[in-house]
Amino acid sequence: MGRDLTKRYSALLEKKGLKNPLLLVRDIYEYRKFSEVGSFIVWELLHRLRLYPKKKYLSLNSEPLTLKTQRLDDPEFTSTIEDQFKSRGLSIARVDRDWKVLFIKDDKQLLGCLYPDDTDLYKSVDGGESLVLLERFPERIKSIFVYRSADGGKSFEKSLDLGSSVSFFRHNNGMTETPAGALAIAEYGNVWNEREWKKLAYLYFSSDDGATWDRSDFLIKRGVNKHVHLVRYSRLFNKVFMADGDNYKKLWVSDALTSAGLQDPSNWKPITKFHIQMGGYTSVTETDEKILFGTDYQGGTNFVVESSNGERFKKRVVPDPYRRSPIMNMVQRRSKRG
Repeated sequence: MGRDLTKRYSALLEKKGLKNPLLLVRDIYEYRKFSEVGSFIVWELLHRLRLYPKKKYLSLNSEPLTLKTQRLDDPEFTSTIEDQFKSRGLSIARVDRDWKVLFIKDDKQLLGCLYPDDTDLYKSVDGGESLVLLERFPERIKSIFVYRSADGGKSFEKSLDLGSSVSFFRHNNGMTETPAGALAIAEYGNVWNEREWKKLAYLYFSSDDGATWDRSDFLIKRGVNKHVHLVRYSRLFNKVFMADGDNYKKLWVSDALTSAGLQDPSNWKPITKFHIQMGGYTSVTETDEKILFGTDYQGGTNFVVESSNGERFKKRVVPDPYRRSPIMNMVQRRSKRG
């Protein structure tokens, strides 16, 4: 819904004014966005009035990577963009496939679905040059581990039913595994039921490699009214971090790491209590020294938040022209120089 509101009031963000302020007030009230809008106003004023010190902004160590053409076979793309990738230590693999969801296994096998036939699961062992159809599912492929295969993809069984038909978990951010082998999934879904969100803030846990799952609704009982953005085990802190995505957007951390411990509501503590303290992150990654989170503030100021002890968090403002762009995913890349 945040994306819809941003689109609806894009004229305001572009300094073109607002034709009917009462409609904005009505939508803020109907969607319970008071806390979020209040935070947006504070962050916007701090940025516009230049009250953020320079050190509070994220610094970029190179020029933006831009695409001036939509055709990857255009000579301009080959000569310009490929050079930019190579100068940063990246490589380009050209495949004649429109991958929509893609998972790369440790042995370099590819698993995923293609656009537009995203109900078919394919495997490739040669970098995508040839494909083997593994399974044709009755629903669109939105994430892994709703269906499970115990025989290397020869057959699949549905092992998990989520809270709605449109729910999924957010790619590599919405599922995690602890050193003890406990799996955790965070449910994400947007369902508006006339006057309120359908409560989909469920966590799912498995201790038998995903064969069976237990569902926990402790977040809903503690007031989360929407869904969960991410759940991630931190090797650095030996804890699990979790971010909900309701109108208040909190960040949570666990104590115990066993499957039973993760299901115990008393083992989860909120790190943030108010929206303006940051939370609701949609992306996370970890280095040898710190954990980093990315915000998802549609139409507002976005931040990269880091912590080196799992208790105190420092935020950096994403600079223009990217400031209003949510950070939907982050991965760690280690260069040849470390």
